[in-house]
Amino acid sequence: MLRELLRRQTLASFDYQWRELPEADALLSDEWFRANVARIVADELLCLAPEWFRGRRVLDAGCGTGRWTVGLLELGSDVTAVDFSEHALEHLRENVRAHCSADELARLETRQVDLLRLPADLAAQRFDGVFSFGVLHHTGDTRAALGNVAALTGDDGVIFLYLYGKESVSRVDTVRLGAERLLLAPLPFRVKQRVVGVLRPGADVHHAFDLLSPTINTRHTFAEVRAWLEEAGFRDVARPIEHTELFVRGLRDPDAVAPFLLSPPQPPYWFERYA
Repeated sequence: MLRELLRRQTLASFDYQWRELPEADALLSDEWFRANVARIVADELLCLAPEWFRGRRVLDAGCGTGRWTVGLLELGSDVTAVDFSEHALEHLRENVRAHCSADELARLETRQVDLLRLPADLAAQRFDGVFSFGVLHHTGDTRAALGNVAALTGDDGVIFLYLYGKESVSRVDTVRLGAERLLLAPLPFRVKQRVVGVLRPGADVHHAFDLLSPTINTRHTFAEVRAWLEEAGFRDVARPIEHTELFVRGLRDPDAVAPFLLSPPQPPYWFERYA
């Protein structure tokens, strides 16, 4: 019962965040990020040559307002973008219309989806690529959500995940953040937005709200995530970016992808400009 309440709170928090705070650093409102998003996806996150993406079917699982969707479309993929938040999907469609060509817009499908409860017709599909950035650790059951999206990856497909890493936050900070989130949880979101601004003066309000408002924020180890992906049939599981946070790529058939593989990026990484 408590888990379901926390899950509802987290889903509602993101719905509010996407409706009221759709602009921030490293989103499409950020000119540098917008200009570099396709390169980041190919060169730094998946480490795959742009040629791999052309004509591929890719699922953006937990797409938010579409910052990665735009990059995937720009690289030539047919993208199915799913999110639980209809407000996120509304902004995504606006962003694609604003930033993409008519051809790219025609290659987009959007759906409102709960990653823990996939609709049967989606669960029956298979994609060349599954991309999920910063989402599964907010579902309340990371392993189950990961299993659901991993199952959508085709026989020679690729999966990319970004997840919170256990090594990124000390035990003391973990306890402090948990206490802040629980204390803030009963507040109406609009009030919470103002309080978050006071608690994190000078910080980007979108990212501060993202940090403090959702009550479900689980952290994981690479060994844990690798075991889950290997269990799901991925033969090659690697970390394209070595960091305390988890940037993870899984290949079902490494030989099929080998001609497109790029060398891992070297620091400074794209996200370090925002540190």
